[in-house]
Amino acid sequence: MVVTAIEEDVSMNRRQLLGLGALAGLAGAGRTEDRRLGPIVTFGKHLQFLSYDEVAEFLEENDFDGLEATVRKGGQVEPENVERDLPKLVEALKSRDRTVELITTDIRGPEDPLAQRVIRVADGLGIRFFRMAYFRYDLDRPVLEQLETHRRTVLRLADYLADFRIAGLYQNHSGSRLVGASIWDQRRLLDGAPKDRVAAVFDVRHATVEGGESWPLLWRLIRDRVRFIYVKDFRWDGRKAVNVPLGKGQVDPELLHIIHAEITQGTPLSLHMEYVDHRDPSKKAENMEAIRADRATLGRMLGV
Repeated sequence: MVVTAIEEDVSMNRRQLLGLGALAGLAGAGRTEDRRLGPIVTFGKHLQFLSYDEVAEFLEENDFDGLEATVRKGGQVEPENVERDLPKLVEALKSRDRTVELITTDIRGPEDPLAQRVIRVADGLGIRFFRMAYFRYDLDRPVLEQLETHRRTVLRLADYLADFRIAGLYQNHSGSRLVGASIWDQRRLLDGAPKDRVAAVFDVRHATVEGGESWPLLWRLIRDRVRFIYVKDFRWDGRKAVNVPLGKGQVDPELLHIIHAEITQGTPLSLHMEYVDHRDPSKKAENMEAIRADRATLGRMLGV
Protein backbone atom coordinates (compact mmCIF):
# COMPACT_ATOMS: atom_id res chain seq x y z
CA MET A 1 0.00 0.00 0.00
CA VAL A 2 1.26 3.52 -0.81
CA VAL A 3 0.31 4.88 2.62
CA THR A 4 2.27 2.13 4.37
CA ALA A 5 5.36 2.87 2.29
CA ILE A 6 5.11 6.53 3.16
CA GLU A 7 4.71 5.81 6.88
CA GLU A 8 7.75 3.56 6.79
CA ASP A 9 9.73 6.21 4.89
CA VAL A 10 9.17 8.75 7.67
CA SER A 11 11.33 6.61 9.97
CA MET A 12 14.09 6.17 7.40
CA ASN A 13 17.43 7.95 7.68
CA ARG A 14 17.56 11.60 6.70
CA ARG A 15 18.81 10.93 3.19
CA GLN A 16 16.99 13.93 1.77
CA LEU A 17 18.55 17.30 2.53
CA LEU A 18 18.31 20.42 0.33
CA GLY A 19 19.24 23.81 1.73
CA LEU A 20 15.89 25.46 1.14
CA GLY A 21 15.24 26.92 4.59
CA ALA A 22 13.92 30.42 4.07
CA LEU A 23 14.43 31.21 7.71
CA ALA A 24 17.42 33.41 8.42
CA GLY A 25 18.98 30.82 10.66
CA LEU A 26 19.28 28.43 7.73
CA ALA A 27 21.48 30.73 5.71
CA GLY A 28 24.54 29.22 7.32
CA ALA A 29 23.74 25.94 5.58
CA GLY A 30 25.34 27.44 2.48
CA ARG A 31 28.79 26.65 3.84
CA THR A 32 30.59 24.32 1.44
CA GLU A 33 30.88 21.48 3.94
CA ASP A 34 27.14 21.62 4.75
CA ARG A 35 25.65 22.46 1.38
CA ARG A 36 23.13 19.86 0.28
CA LEU A 37 21.80 21.62 -2.82
CA GLY A 38 22.52 20.29 -6.25
CA PRO A 39 23.02 22.68 -9.17
CA ILE A 40 20.99 25.90 -8.98
CA VAL A 41 19.47 26.66 -12.37
CA THR A 42 16.85 28.95 -13.83
CA PHE A 43 13.96 28.31 -16.19
CA GLY A 44 14.85 29.32 -19.74
CA LYS A 45 11.34 30.37 -20.79
CA HIS A 46 12.01 33.99 -19.87
CA LEU A 47 15.40 34.01 -21.62
CA GLN A 48 14.22 32.76 -25.02
CA PHE A 49 14.79 36.18 -26.58
CA LEU A 50 18.55 35.85 -25.95
CA SER A 51 21.08 34.06 -28.12
CA TYR A 52 22.62 30.92 -26.67
CA ASP A 53 25.86 32.78 -25.93
CA GLU A 54 23.91 35.57 -24.22
CA VAL A 55 22.05 33.00 -22.10
CA ALA A 56 25.36 31.50 -20.99
CA GLU A 57 26.72 34.94 -20.12
CA PHE A 58 23.58 35.78 -18.13
CA LEU A 59 23.83 32.54 -16.15
CA GLU A 60 27.46 33.16 -15.31
CA GLU A 61 26.89 36.77 -14.29
CA ASN A 62 24.02 35.83 -11.97
CA ASP A 63 25.59 32.79 -10.33
CA PHE A 64 23.44 30.09 -11.87
CA ASP A 65 25.08 26.71 -12.35
CA GLY A 66 23.00 25.98 -15.40
CA LEU A 67 19.73 26.11 -17.23
CA GLU A 68 16.36 24.42 -17.46
CA ALA A 69 16.09 24.76 -21.23
CA THR A 70 12.85 24.75 -23.21
CA VAL A 71 12.94 22.10 -25.94
CA ARG A 72 9.35 22.30 -27.08
CA LYS A 73 7.24 24.12 -29.62
CA GLY A 74 8.11 27.81 -29.41
CA GLY A 75 11.03 27.14 -27.05
CA GLN A 76 14.75 27.85 -27.08
CA VAL A 77 15.13 24.72 -29.18
CA GLU A 78 12.38 23.63 -31.56
CA PRO A 79 12.03 19.83 -31.27
CA GLU A 80 12.25 19.45 -35.06
CA ASN A 81 15.71 21.08 -34.89
CA VAL A 82 16.97 19.24 -31.81
CA GLU A 83 19.91 17.54 -33.53
CA ARG A 84 21.19 20.88 -34.82
CA ASP A 85 20.36 23.31 -32.02
CA LEU A 86 20.50 21.51 -28.67
CA PRO A 87 24.23 20.75 -29.06
CA LYS A 88 24.79 24.45 -29.83
CA LEU A 89 23.02 25.46 -26.62
CA VAL A 90 24.95 22.90 -24.56
CA GLU A 91 28.25 24.04 -26.07
CA ALA A 92 27.49 27.72 -25.46
CA LEU A 93 26.83 27.00 -21.79
CA LYS A 94 29.87 24.76 -21.54
CA SER A 95 32.06 27.65 -22.70
CA ARG A 96 31.02 29.44 -19.50
CA ASP A 97 31.27 26.31 -17.35
CA ARG A 98 27.45 25.99 -17.17
CA THR A 99 25.25 23.01 -17.96
CA VAL A 100 21.79 22.14 -19.22
CA GLU A 101 20.47 20.19 -16.24
CA LEU A 102 16.91 19.72 -17.45
CA ILE A 103 14.95 20.23 -20.64
CA THR A 104 11.25 21.06 -20.61
CA THR A 105 9.52 19.14 -23.39
CA ASP A 106 6.22 18.19 -25.01
CA ILE A 107 6.92 14.49 -24.33
CA ARG A 108 4.20 12.38 -22.74
CA GLY A 109 4.87 8.88 -24.02
CA PRO A 110 7.51 7.03 -26.03
CA GLU A 111 5.61 6.35 -29.24
CA ASP A 112 6.11 9.72 -30.96
CA PRO A 113 9.20 9.63 -33.24
CA LEU A 114 9.92 13.28 -32.44
CA ALA A 115 9.91 12.50 -28.72
CA GLN A 116 12.34 9.67 -29.39
CA ARG A 117 14.66 12.06 -31.23
CA VAL A 118 14.62 14.56 -28.36
CA ILE A 119 15.35 11.85 -25.80
CA ARG A 120 18.16 10.35 -27.88
CA VAL A 121 19.89 13.69 -28.53
CA ALA A 122 19.54 14.96 -24.95
CA ASP A 123 20.81 11.68 -23.54
CA GLY A 124 23.79 11.73 -25.90
CA LEU A 125 24.68 15.22 -24.65
CA GLY A 126 24.69 14.06 -21.04
CA ILE A 127 21.53 15.92 -20.01
CA ARG A 128 20.16 14.16 -16.94
CA PHE A 129 16.45 15.00 -17.00
CA PHE A 130 13.55 16.01 -19.21
CA ARG A 131 10.29 17.38 -17.87
CA MET A 132 7.25 15.72 -19.37
CA ALA A 133 4.20 17.51 -20.74
CA TYR A 134 1.08 17.39 -18.62
CA PHE A 135 -1.76 14.93 -18.79
CA ARG A 136 -5.25 16.40 -18.54
CA TYR A 137 -8.53 15.06 -17.24
CA ASP A 138 -11.82 15.13 -19.11
CA LEU A 139 -14.17 16.00 -16.24
CA ASP A 140 -17.10 14.41 -18.06
CA ARG A 141 -15.44 10.99 -17.83
CA PRO A 142 -14.53 8.79 -14.83
CA VAL A 143 -11.40 10.27 -13.30
CA LEU A 144 -9.77 7.12 -11.93
CA GLU A 145 -10.05 5.31 -15.26
CA GLN A 146 -8.27 8.19 -16.97
CA LEU A 147 -5.56 8.22 -14.32
CA GLU A 148 -4.88 4.53 -14.87
CA THR A 149 -4.69 5.11 -18.64
CA HIS A 150 -2.11 7.85 -18.09
CA ARG A 151 -0.18 5.64 -15.66
CA ARG A 152 0.12 2.96 -18.32
CA THR A 153 1.61 5.58 -20.63
CA VAL A 154 4.17 6.46 -17.95
CA LEU A 155 5.04 2.79 -17.54
CA ARG A 156 5.61 2.46 -21.29
CA LEU A 157 7.85 5.53 -21.17
CA ALA A 158 9.79 4.01 -18.27
CA ASP A 159 10.31 0.83 -20.27
CA TYR A 160 11.56 2.87 -23.23
CA LEU A 161 14.00 4.79 -21.03
CA ALA A 162 15.67 1.59 -19.84
CA ASP A 163 18.25 2.01 -22.63
CA PHE A 164 19.09 5.61 -21.68
CA ARG A 165 20.64 7.48 -18.79
CA ILE A 166 18.22 10.42 -18.99
CA ALA A 167 15.13 10.33 -16.74
CA GLY A 168 11.65 11.75 -17.29
CA LEU A 169 10.12 13.99 -14.61
CA TYR A 170 6.47 14.83 -14.01
CA GLN A 171 5.69 18.12 -12.27
CA ASN A 172 2.84 18.85 -9.89
CA HIS A 173 0.92 21.84 -11.21
CA SER A 174 -2.30 23.64 -10.28
CA GLY A 175 -5.60 23.67 -12.09
CA SER A 176 -8.92 21.84 -12.27
CA ARG A 177 -8.00 19.48 -15.12
CA LEU A 178 -4.29 18.80 -14.67
CA VAL A 179 -3.17 15.35 -13.58
CA GLY A 180 -0.87 15.78 -10.58
CA ALA A 181 -2.39 18.94 -9.15
CA SER A 182 -3.55 17.11 -6.04
CA ILE A 183 -0.21 15.22 -5.74
CA TRP A 184 -2.14 12.13 -4.66
CA ASP A 185 -2.70 11.43 -8.34
CA GLN A 186 0.89 12.38 -9.15
CA ARG A 187 1.95 9.67 -6.73
CA ARG A 188 -0.33 7.12 -8.35
CA LEU A 189 0.76 8.21 -11.83
CA LEU A 190 4.36 7.27 -11.03
CA ASP A 191 3.54 4.09 -9.13
CA GLY A 192 5.39 1.13 -10.61
CA ALA A 193 7.86 3.18 -12.68
CA PRO A 194 11.52 2.80 -11.61
CA LYS A 195 12.64 5.99 -9.87
CA ASP A 196 15.73 6.28 -12.03
CA ARG A 197 13.60 6.39 -15.19
CA VAL A 198 10.49 8.43 -14.33
CA ALA A 199 10.29 10.55 -11.17
CA ALA A 200 8.78 13.79 -9.86
CA VAL A 201 9.36 17.52 -9.86
CA PHE A 202 8.05 19.18 -6.68
CA ASP A 203 6.86 22.75 -7.26
CA VAL A 204 6.44 24.65 -3.98
CA ARG A 205 4.19 27.29 -5.56
CA HIS A 206 1.70 24.87 -7.06
CA ALA A 207 1.76 22.63 -3.98
CA THR A 208 0.77 25.64 -1.88
CA VAL A 209 -1.98 26.73 -4.28
CA GLU A 210 -3.56 23.28 -4.32
CA GLY A 211 -2.63 22.10 -0.83
CA GLY A 212 -3.73 24.98 1.35
CA GLU A 213 -2.71 23.82 4.81
CA SER A 214 -2.12 20.19 3.80
CA TRP A 215 1.22 20.74 2.07
CA PRO A 216 3.23 18.95 4.83
CA LEU A 217 1.28 15.79 4.02
CA LEU A 218 1.53 16.31 0.26
CA TRP A 219 5.30 16.76 0.46
CA ARG A 220 5.70 13.58 2.46
CA LEU A 221 3.46 11.75 0.04
CA ILE A 222 5.76 12.41 -2.93
CA ARG A 223 9.18 13.19 -1.45
CA ASP A 224 10.76 9.80 -2.13
CA ARG A 225 10.05 10.26 -5.86
CA VAL A 226 11.32 13.85 -6.15
CA ARG A 227 14.47 14.53 -8.19
CA PHE A 228 14.02 18.25 -8.90
CA ILE A 229 12.68 21.21 -6.89
CA TYR A 230 10.96 24.25 -8.42
CA VAL A 231 10.92 27.49 -6.41
CA LYS A 232 8.59 30.41 -7.13
CA ASP A 233 5.91 32.37 -5.27
CA PHE A 234 2.34 33.70 -5.57
CA ARG A 235 -0.35 35.58 -3.68
CA TRP A 236 -4.12 35.36 -3.73
CA ASP A 237 -5.99 38.15 -5.51
CA GLY A 238 -9.53 37.27 -4.60
CA ARG A 239 -9.91 33.72 -5.91
CA LYS A 240 -7.07 34.02 -8.40
CA ALA A 241 -3.47 32.96 -7.74
CA VAL A 242 -1.14 35.69 -9.02
CA ASN A 243 2.61 35.16 -9.44
CA VAL A 244 4.83 37.50 -7.40
CA PRO A 245 8.55 37.92 -6.64
CA LEU A 246 10.14 35.23 -4.53
CA GLY A 247 9.58 35.80 -0.82
CA LYS A 248 6.67 38.21 -1.37
CA GLY A 249 3.82 35.72 -1.44
CA GLN A 250 2.04 32.79 0.15
CA VAL A 251 4.68 30.07 -0.03
CA ASP A 252 5.33 29.29 3.63
CA PRO A 253 8.99 29.39 4.69
CA GLU A 254 8.21 26.30 6.77
CA LEU A 255 7.65 24.31 3.58
CA LEU A 256 11.14 25.27 2.47
CA HIS A 257 12.43 24.35 5.93
CA ILE A 258 10.86 20.89 5.68
CA ILE A 259 12.33 20.32 2.21
CA HIS A 260 15.69 21.46 3.56
CA ALA A 261 15.50 18.71 6.15
CA GLU A 262 14.28 15.90 3.95
CA ILE A 263 15.31 16.13 0.30
CA THR A 264 17.98 13.89 -1.20
CA GLN A 265 21.43 15.44 -1.23
CA GLY A 266 22.37 16.85 -4.61
CA THR A 267 18.81 17.41 -5.83
CA PRO A 268 18.86 20.32 -8.32
CA LEU A 269 16.77 23.45 -7.77
CA SER A 270 15.24 25.48 -10.58
CA LEU A 271 14.26 29.09 -9.99
CA HIS A 272 11.10 30.00 -11.90
CA MET A 273 10.40 33.69 -12.39
CA GLU A 274 6.81 33.74 -13.64
CA TYR A 275 5.47 37.24 -12.89
CA VAL A 276 6.75 39.07 -16.00
CA ASP A 277 5.28 38.22 -19.42
CA HIS A 278 7.87 36.26 -21.38
CA ARG A 279 5.91 36.71 -24.61
CA ASP A 280 6.36 40.50 -24.78
CA PRO A 281 9.67 41.43 -26.49
CA SER A 282 9.51 44.91 -24.99
CA LYS A 283 9.91 43.36 -21.52
CA LYS A 284 13.28 41.78 -22.21
CA ALA A 285 15.12 43.93 -19.68
CA GLU A 286 12.32 43.56 -17.13
CA ASN A 287 12.46 39.77 -17.41
CA MET A 288 16.20 39.71 -16.87
CA GLU A 289 16.06 42.10 -13.93
CA ALA A 290 13.29 40.07 -12.28
CA ILE A 291 15.35 36.88 -12.54
CA ARG A 292 18.35 38.73 -11.08
CA ALA A 293 16.22 39.95 -8.17
CA ASP A 294 14.81 36.51 -7.45
CA ARG A 295 18.30 34.99 -7.62
CA ALA A 296 19.48 37.51 -5.03
CA THR A 297 16.50 36.66 -2.82
CA LEU A 298 17.25 32.96 -3.20
CA GLY A 299 20.81 33.64 -2.09
CA ARG A 300 19.66 35.50 1.00
CA MET A 301 17.13 32.80 1.84
CA LEU A 302 19.44 29.86 1.40
CA GLY A 303 22.93 31.24 1.80
CA VAL A 304 23.86 29.97 -1.67
